[in-house]
Amino acid sequence: MILTDNINILRESCPQSWEKIKSIENNLDLSMVHVEPAKKEGQTLFINQGNKKVYMHSKYDPLKEAGTIVDGYKDVKDGSSVIFYGTGLGYHIEIFLKKHPNVNYYIVESVPEILYTYLSEKSLKELPAKRLKGIILGIDEQEIVSFLNNIIDKTRKDTIIVELPIHKSIFPKEYERFLDIFKRTIKNKKSELHTEYSFQKRWIFNSMKNFKYIVSTPNILMEKKGYFKGKPAILVSAGPSLDDEIENLKYIKEKGLAYIFSVGSAINTLIYNDIYPHAACTYDPTANNQKVFAKVKEQNISDIPIIFGSSVGYETLIDYPGEKYHMITSQDTVSNYYLKTEDESKMNIVFDAPTIAVVTLQLLYQLGFDPIILVGQNLAYKGKKRHSEGIEYSKDISKEEIEKGIWVKSVDGSEVLTNEGFNRMRKQMEYYISIFTGLKVINTTKGGANIEGTGFKELRDIIGEYLTDEVFDENWLNGTKVIYDKEYLKAQADKMDKSHSEALKIIREYREVIEKIFNLVKNQNFSQSENMYSKLDNIRFKMNDNDFFKTFILPMNRVNYKVLIDGIESMKSERAPLMKGLRIISTFKNFVEVCNNDIKLIEPVYKEMNEDVLSFIEG
Repeated sequence: MILTDNINILRESCPQSWEKIKSIENNLDLSMVHVEPAKKEGQTLFINQGNKKVYMHSKYDPLKEAGTIVDGYKDVKDGSSVIFYGTGLGYHIEIFLKKHPNVNYYIVESVPEILYTYLSEKSLKELPAKRLKGIILGIDEQEIVSFLNNIIDKTRKDTIIVELPIHKSIFPKEYERFLDIFKRTIKNKKSELHTEYSFQKRWIFNSMKNFKYIVSTPNILMEKKGYFKGKPAILVSAGPSLDDEIENLKYIKEKGLAYIFSVGSAINTLIYNDIYPHAACTYDPTANNQKVFAKVKEQNISDIPIIFGSSVGYETLIDYPGEKYHMITSQDTVSNYYLKTEDESKMNIVFDAPTIAVVTLQLLYQLGFDPIILVGQNLAYKGKKRHSEGIEYSKDISKEEIEKGIWVKSVDGSEVLTNEGFNRMRKQMEYYISIFTGLKVINTTKGGANIEGTGFKELRDIIGEYLTDEVFDENWLNGTKVIYDKEYLKAQADKMDKSHSEALKIIREYREVIEKIFNLVKNQNFSQSENMYSKLDNIRFKMNDNDFFKTFILPMNRVNYKVLIDGIESMKSERAPLMKGLRIISTFKNFVEVCNNDIKLIEPVYKEMNEDVLSFIEG
């Protein structure tokens, strides 16, 4: 039975893990784990595997053995995060933490019976409790990913995995699985942080610049939700296999057998082949996105409607010759603050994703299209090509890219070369397909990566099976325009103006308190500087409650703000008062100056946006 002390610690520090252990407690096979006295000192533990006893510790001297394991870890820095994988009876954990008491540590055990035995035999009170950040039963992949994401978020220094060597020998599959999840999580987190850091300012800047288009164009998600129930849609991407389907797409368009949506650069291949999709979808926040639509603008093609995500690169929409329709994106805090429909309907949004194809999949699902047919969705290389014909800015893949490529399953069961970016896109698409219950998604991409949840079928065969009747209605985009509530918009704009003035005061307050703390620390008046730290927290709470910060400035600095919040705990636990003061001054000062610079940066855009709001209200 688990020790009472451990139950109390788990309830307080790791409540989710405690609930998990409780839920499986009655199903454990505790006969597989045995504890017996070691010959020299302490206890040892063995596992019954068939008719064989497999010891997890030395039968003679488990403490000496654990010391040898710990000696293998050199140069462990204070403040590092340590993940102990495999507990046994925890001797290596105890010795490691005596040797390195100033690390933050986490315990992962993939075998429930071993974790249960450990918690029944050894008290967690013997370990530095304040440094214990989490215990997890490493069974459920999603729980492990969430657990690891939390570690990465909280860690500003090294992350070290300390393994119980015999554990990975006895349970190799569990260990390989954990290591694979760990590597994938690190890779995905880096990609996520890179995306957020790269786009955090553009998302908000674009949303402000695009606001005039948002209030003056139809919200397609609100107007047409579920309207196309049971109608087939073709989602055309710019993979190299798109070139194989040009004649089939021409036939489908000519006969009106499905609605054709181009995503990203596919618009250029279609125009190059004299095919105008029923709509072009876009959401890329970068300035480069305007290149995708350069041909449409140069040729003044006015009969391809554009469906744009509200945080799309604002340059894309300038002088676009066709009709515009918008969808609010999850990154657009601006529209989410200012807008409400007159009938107070829930605002439908699309969630940000690594590719416009995934955003458009969400759009088509909400509009009711079924089946959704993927064309040119290679998510892999084809020879040396990454894109279809007619895309002037596309380049062939380099030798280095081929060498760094990874092999994945293709639609025909063989393997195809791809890269990390395409692979992330595929996994995101698979995730949405898995949660869109009842939706049929068919992949027609010859030579493309296999996408779980889809079936592969050639487009020419799909025409005969699914696309037998004319379904296209040339008035498909007509309808009652969703009206945004002007009174609500005016009230929100007035509130925001007040918050803008308050935001400037908050910056001044921050600077004054930081200056006072600096002088106190410089004069080594640490008792008074300690009292001032709570004032920084109070101002931070004001910042969190301020609409101008919440809507514009904090989303523009989401990565820096996350670093600030995640670092507060470690700064407060810093024992050396001088080091603590200097860290707090540096961290808060840098963040405040970044925020102040962004207030100045968006000032002219904010004024321009207020003028757009006024024009809409009066118009």
